[in-house]
Amino acid sequence: MHNAEKIDIPIDVYNSPTEFVLVMPLGWVDKASISLRLENNFLTIAWRRVSPSFKETLIPKIQWCFWWPFTKRVELPTNSYFNNIQSELTPENILIITVPKVFMPDELSIKIQ
Repeated sequence: MHNAEKIDIPIDVYNSPTEFVLVMPLGWVDKASISLRLENNFLTIAWRRVSPSFKETLIPKIQWCFWWPFTKRVELPTNSYFNNIQSELTPENILIITVPKVFMPDELSIKIQ
């Protein structure tokens, strides 16, 4: 009936010299079901939407909502402070992940000791 692999979950990506920010609307997701896993420089975001309980006599006629586990994999910049990644779930169920970047100057003079 469904294939979660084929559903592309929307994500906005913002970039600045100091940080990389991911924004994902996750409507109807319980915070406890969200997990973030970093492997190399790939961030895997997993979560589950849980369908509300209905009377047993209700039979779906049209189902446009997605009620199963999801995952999204995002490549992060290699110049990231991976151990300083922060995330928050807003009251509107928007997941915001902030990845601070290492300062990389265009040019730098180094003193010889």
